[in-house]
Amino acid sequence: MNPSPQLYLLDGSSYIYRAFYGIRDVATADGMPTNAVFGFTRMLLNLLQEHSPDYLAVVFDRPREETFRREIYSEYKAHRDAMPDELAPQIPYIRQILQALNIPALEAPGFEADDVIATLGRRHAADGLQVTVVTGDKDLMQIVGDRIELLDTMKDTRSGAQQVFERFGVPPELVADVLGLAGDTSDNIPGVPGVGEKTASELVQRFGSLEGVLKWTSLVNGKKRRSNLETYAEQARLSKTLATLRDDVPLEISLADLQRRKPNLAELIPLLRELEFEALEIAFTPPPPNVVEIYSDGSGRDSGPGGYGVILRYGEHEKELSGFEPAATSQRMELLAAIRGLEALNKPQKVRVFSDSQYLVRGMSQWMHGWIRDDRLETPGALANQDLWQQLLALSKQHEVSWEWVRGHAGHPFNERCDKLAKQAVEEGLQKTAEVSQPEAMATEELPRPVQPKPAKRAAAPTREDTEFDVEEDGQLRLC
Repeated sequence: MNPSPQLYLLDGSSYIYRAFYGIRDVATADGMPTNAVFGFTRMLLNLLQEHSPDYLAVVFDRPREETFRREIYSEYKAHRDAMPDELAPQIPYIRQILQALNIPALEAPGFEADDVIATLGRRHAADGLQVTVVTGDKDLMQIVGDRIELLDTMKDTRSGAQQVFERFGVPPELVADVLGLAGDTSDNIPGVPGVGEKTASELVQRFGSLEGVLKWTSLVNGKKRRSNLETYAEQARLSKTLATLRDDVPLEISLADLQRRKPNLAELIPLLRELEFEALEIAFTPPPPNVVEIYSDGSGRDSGPGGYGVILRYGEHEKELSGFEPAATSQRMELLAAIRGLEALNKPQKVRVFSDSQYLVRGMSQWMHGWIRDDRLETPGALANQDLWQQLLALSKQHEVSWEWVRGHAGHPFNERCDKLAKQAVEEGLQKTAEVSQPEAMATEELPRPVQPKPAKRAAAPTREDTEFDVEEDGQLRLC
């Protein structure tokens, strides 16, 4: 069964403010602040690389004075501060980035970004797409459904119906009822005085809806609470209206308009250079013609669990590999990462291997000649990690390889991705090891007397199944 097409809708304003406050003191040489543009672009790049959506749009808010909520309640969001002075001049650059990436930037007069997201999300979920809303805004929990979920990229968490229930105590369709009673201080929605979110949730659970609560106010515990519910009934209804997301925004945009497209590099690269985003320029610039780029990184400690992450790039294609070792040093994982990358090539290639390990890069580009001359590579025990160096030498002879060092953990997009892949491999490997060990431990406890444990066998490092790439008819690599 083919998976459903994926539509990602990004809450643009949320992304911008998270970037602005999450990354500080980034500016061009002449002093222009670029922290929000850099953070926004980097988060967007990570999203594209990690999730590869089929359809995508970034949705922005209109000025709050222009929305229907402000028309029906003048105090709505009135307490919020104006946009920071350092952020305002960065907004046009963010829009230019989106234009160069060929990603639609949407907004609708009279409505907020959440309304546009609710409209598009429900429309296309009904058409069979799997919709992911990228946001940290709790208000959007009310549109979660069978084909709609939320993704908070800052916390790396997804929210479905169960997470909504855990947060509000009610299903998604009743979130606005809870907010109508409790109000929302972040949006200046008044609610009912004396009714907090926990109480509102309990009331909605008991009576089924906000209207149910107002209908059966006489059954509510507490004289003051009953009085407030009666006195502020219309304010509660108004608050629910303010909190409820509209899904009827008139939008003249088709699904085809949201289809993922290739970036306009002729427009994007000069813009990134103007902003002095060298690391991001690397991420969007394809490898030179007929060159395979291999980025590799290992994660591990002395005699502890280790993982590796590899990214191969060829033309416009890209492939990720990762694996786990239950016991390995950091140096072995760095070497193993490069080995796995080279092993994935089907035919002799011109290759550039990038790593933040000077041990790997200097070993292959400088030390190897001396090891061979002094016979250290073949003399048993003469060289640490001798088996892996031998494998690397044999693999490198099959290709034209250059070894290049990159500074680790310094914002390099591929180095950071490889590091993340390696650490994820460790987590997944340890989890699988624990799952296997637990039944064995339980069985041991059932024995009538202690037994001498057998020496543990070292497990082979699991890798993703596609360790080799298919080949196109012209003999070139097929990385995807």
